[in-house]
Amino acid sequence: MGRRQWYNTCMVTFEIKKKRVGPVLGFHPWVFSRAIKEIPEGLPAGEPVRLVDPEGKYLASGYFNSYSQIAVRIWGYRDGEGVDMGFFKRRFERAHALRQRYAYSEDTNAFRLVNGEGDLLPGLVVDMYAGWLSVQFHTPGIERWKNEITVALIEALGPQGIFERSDSAMRGRGQGVSGPLHGDVPAQVEIMEHGLRYIVDLKEGQKTGFFLDQRDKRLALRRYVRGERVLNAFSYSGGFTVSALAAGAEHVVSVDSSASAMALARENVSLNGFGEDLCGFVQSDVKDYLRHYRAEPFGVIV
Repeated sequence: MGRRQWYNTCMVTFEIKKKRVGPVLGFHPWVFSRAIKEIPEGLPAGEPVRLVDPEGKYLASGYFNSYSQIAVRIWGYRDGEGVDMGFFKRRFERAHALRQRYAYSEDTNAFRLVNGEGDLLPGLVVDMYAGWLSVQFHTPGIERWKNEITVALIEALGPQGIFERSDSAMRGRGQGVSGPLHGDVPAQVEIMEHGLRYIVDLKEGQKTGFFLDQRDKRLALRRYVRGERVLNAFSYSGGFTVSALAAGAEHVVSVDSSASAMALARENVSLNGFGEDLCGFVQSDVKDYLRHYRAEPFGVIV
């Protein structure tokens, strides 16, 4: 019997203790080991499981995470839903439709496409950068499905390329995993956010390449900076720097300890047509910089 068919018919079932059913009914995305009546030995990370109450009533589905405190990560609430290529493809299509509605626009083409538990794919992060995908597998359980996830992303979205940037700290391993999963992925790509252009380092940049979760904050900053001297601390590739300049800041100083981040920040400032006479770039530990700073005060600090 094939792997996908086996999961449809013989999924492992966990009974949740009567006093521990509440969080599952309340859609908490994790099930802790103490909530489960019995966990059989020998289950591999990523094994699909059904959760039922003491009367056998279906509660949710998920994957076995580990024999540690978080035993199950929930990824569905429909009984009988098989875990196959279609399972992942449906979730990617739904996630993409939501981003198309709320995040994508003519002047923004970069956003978080899959946000782990929020998209019923716990442990998985997928960021969209103008047609390129940067992917992180944060748990061994979701990593088990890497091949199915990669193919489903290709079929659902047709990306130009997919690059993995799994973080070692999140995975609890000795080292991270980085490399192409699909297509010929360039080291850098250009994106647009609220009409501003940025170069993103997909292969060597921090996290997945760009701090997409700060998008709305970069836009909000524009209300406060016109005519002000601005300090962008921990500036990375200058996202807040460019946004402040676009809103009419008098001068922006970017501080970061990374030489490569400073180089990207300079490039992004230039890419948007701003001269370096409006900027300062300081490669330094931010705490040291603030401790020794004695020049003209800043009106706004990021």
